[in-house]
Amino acid sequence: MQGEKNLSDLPKFMAKKSNLLNFDKEIALSIGLNEAIVLQIFKAEIKQDLTSLIDKLSFIEKEEILKVLKKLLKLKLIEESSRDTFCLKSKNKETIPERKQNISKGYLPSDNILKEAKSLGISEDFIRNKLPEFRTYWSDRKDKSFSWDYKFLKYLLKEWRAEEEKLNKTSKMKPIQKNWRPSKEALQILKHAEIEEKFITDALPEFILYWSERKTASDSWNTKFLNHIKNQWVRYQNLISVVKKPTRMHKDWKPSEDCFDVLNLAKINKSFAVSQIPEFKLYWLETKEMRNCWNSKFIQHVKFKWKAKHGNTKNVLSRLKDHEWAVNFKN
Repeated sequence: MQGEKNLSDLPKFMAKKSNLLNFDKEIALSIGLNEAIVLQIFKAEIKQDLTSLIDKLSFIEKEEILKVLKKLLKLKLIEESSRDTFCLKSKNKETIPERKQNISKGYLPSDNILKEAKSLGISEDFIRNKLPEFRTYWSDRKDKSFSWDYKFLKYLLKEWRAEEEKLNKTSKMKPIQKNWRPSKEALQILKHAEIEEKFITDALPEFILYWSERKTASDSWNTKFLNHIKNQWVRYQNLISVVKKPTRMHKDWKPSEDCFDVLNLAKINKSFAVSQIPEFKLYWLETKEMRNCWNSKFIQHVKFKWKAKHGNTKNVLSRLKDHEWAVNFKN
């Protein structure tokens, strides 16, 4: 019907009369959005001078337009007919990718693409190694593209940046140094967490010793230190939070599991600690003295016995000195 015919003509009318710009979605996916827009302008009017093109594309920076033109020239989609005047490549030269194509089994990037990739700092070996992977991936997918050259360049850039990021991260991975100190920001975070400064200071040598012995490389020592201090602070708080009124030792007393965790961090094994329980209980049962925290007293006892047997060796929790575990307790 006549009304339906006029309605079908409406999009063409709008395209001519409005400021709307058309572009091919598939071409945009293949070579880029701005490139697809500029190419569509050339298809609408084959010849374009630089000044009028910049005026038509006022929403795109001039530098970006020049970059797009350079890319279209390299892809041989347009040609420079005279100074600052460009035109669409004629169809009889078979340079305009009117149809998408599957990647060929023996696909090789053009010399122009190779030159552009090398100009971006991508090594020849990297390009050679990535080419079989690229061909296999797109052959298996059986996807089509207007420009496999540009698709390969985009793939190379993505992979090269990922490789650079990986190498950059690896270069920052270093073993902890003996004179390592946490950053001001890390200390500030611990301060806001209301962790005692002395607790942090005492834990530092042990932290350095622990990771030095393992010869571990990292680029996030501050984060590791934060996690270490927070975890140990929680253990410490849990240990002393069970303190109530002073009590006498009783025959069924047993140290809490937190005691063994703390001693284990000090490289004192559980079997040694357990072996000290009978002597510890017997002594305090006989003295009949009162204590606020038998757990802390037991840790002191085990540490003393361990040092007596193994010498004054460094351990992972040197902060566990007698007076530190008796803070706020009158023994």
